[in-house]
Amino acid sequence: MFQLLFMVIFSEMAVIMVLSFKTPLRKLTLMVLDRVKRGQGPLMVKTVAATIAVVMISSVYSMVKIQKRWIDDGSANPTEQILMVKHLLEATLM
Repeated sequence: MFQLLFMVIFSEMAVIMVLSFKTPLRKLTLMVLDRVKRGQGPLMVKTVAATIAVVMISSVYSMVKIQKRWIDDGSANPTEQILMVKHLLEATLM
C-alpha cells in the first residue's frame, strides 16, 4: 500500500519539477497531459480517486474499530497502538 502511495507522490513531484523548468521535456509533458485530459483521462482520474477513497474509508473504519476497543477495554496494547499509527499514516498520505 505504501509503495503505491509513494509512487504516486514521487510521480507528481517529478511532473511538478519538469513543469517548473523550461526544458525540452516540458513541452513533451504538456502534450501528454493535454492528450490525457482529452481522452480516457477523466475516466481514469475518477477510477483512481474512487479507489483511493475506498482505501481511505477502510483505514478510517479500522481506526474507529481500534478506538472502540480501547474505550471498551480501558487500555490499549502495543499491537493496537502500532496498527492505529499505521492506519493514521495511510489516511494522512492520501
